[in-house]
Amino acid sequence: MNTCALLLLLLFFLLLQPHFIGTAGAVGKFSIVSVSPAELHPSEIETVRITLKNIGNRSAYRVSAEVLVKDLERAGSPVKVLGKARKSVGEPPFYAVGTESEATVEFDFFVERGAMPTVYQIPLCVNWSDDFDETAKHSDILYFGLRVSGIAASAEIDILNVSTVPEVLRPGETGKIRVEMRNVGATRIRTLKAVLHTERTPFTPLNADLEEYFYEISPGEDFVAEFDVAIGRYADEADRIYYELPLFIEYSDDFASYAKNTSIGVEVRGSPNVLIQEITVEPSQLTAGTEGLFMLTLINTGTLSAEDVKVRIAGGDDLLTESHQFVGEIAPGETQTTSFGIKVGEDAEIGKHALNIFISYEDKFGKRYSAAKIYEISVYPAEPFIPPEYIYAGIGILALAFIGYIIIMRMESGRKEGEREEAGEAGEGRGRNE
Repeated sequence: MNTCALLLLLLFFLLLQPHFIGTAGAVGKFSIVSVSPAELHPSEIETVRITLKNIGNRSAYRVSAEVLVKDLERAGSPVKVLGKARKSVGEPPFYAVGTESEATVEFDFFVERGAMPTVYQIPLCVNWSDDFDETAKHSDILYFGLRVSGIAASAEIDILNVSTVPEVLRPGETGKIRVEMRNVGATRIRTLKAVLHTERTPFTPLNADLEEYFYEISPGEDFVAEFDVAIGRYADEADRIYYELPLFIEYSDDFASYAKNTSIGVEVRGSPNVLIQEITVEPSQLTAGTEGLFMLTLINTGTLSAEDVKVRIAGGDDLLTESHQFVGEIAPGETQTTSFGIKVGEDAEIGKHALNIFISYEDKFGKRYSAAKIYEISVYPAEPFIPPEYIYAGIGILALAFIGYIIIMRMESGRKEGEREEAGEAGEGRGRNE
């Protein structure tokens, strides 16, 4: 009887011995309870929440969790960690996790575009200590899976290209800003609104606002938003200016609504503007055989230098000695004078002649410009050697002299007749006296 009792007592002691041994050397131990979300999509950034549970027999302190980035890189995983890869877990200040207690840690993950659809294993190293005043003495590597789908699970917008019409926008002009976009998601976009903001820029809307609306955009479909704008003159403060214009895109599919804030870059360039300021003809009156100068004064009223300025005149074959002149560069606000020789041909037609003046130039970016003007110049008949007024004056003098001569001759003839009459009367008187 005593022997049986001893055997039962010994058996009971042996059954309890592992419990006592385990309790004496017990430490915290962790497992992953849940991962949310467990599915990621290419080109997306997602915050993943990982819940850890202390399944050991003691509280754990100084708990931290670290995603082993180098292990992911060696495996060639398309899943990347953004931000800190190691974070504290549990209640501060000792970051403790009690027995049978849970704690959640968050990491931001990014999946590369074109990632193969599959489940990727993510190594997570958990570190902890048995005492709150000690550094971590224990660690364990746990694994959890993240499933990557083939394409984005929702509607998503990508901006493909930004262009303008005309290609170069210039101060004081109007144009279009074209934004090419694509639905790169997996669902159809039901409605989309794109709003371009131009506050504190030289751009103003031409059609009351800068909003564009679209409906029913299929996955993979491209579409273009066009914004009609006017560019203010004050944009010419520099040769070329880049403006960052905020673009707000709001869209929805069958499941949710989304918003995307981005910006687009638009360039505005200044431009040269060459005009004819003054035309001078020397001498002012042209006749056959006249030689002189036809002078043009050009002014650049633009904001860029005009380079390679050339002037060509058509229609002056019988009047000018040349038809082309090279001027060169004219800076903004400056003037340049060029001249053409004048030599009126002997057979030049009397009357008005139309000279077609063409000006060509380019800016520093290689864009070419041109301007034209018609100027009328007159050719007068050649003047006689003696001016007409002198001839008329001579004729007048001769006429007066002739009239005076006739008057004098008549006076002289009258005087002589009077003398003859007096002489005859005197002879008759002498005859009577005798």
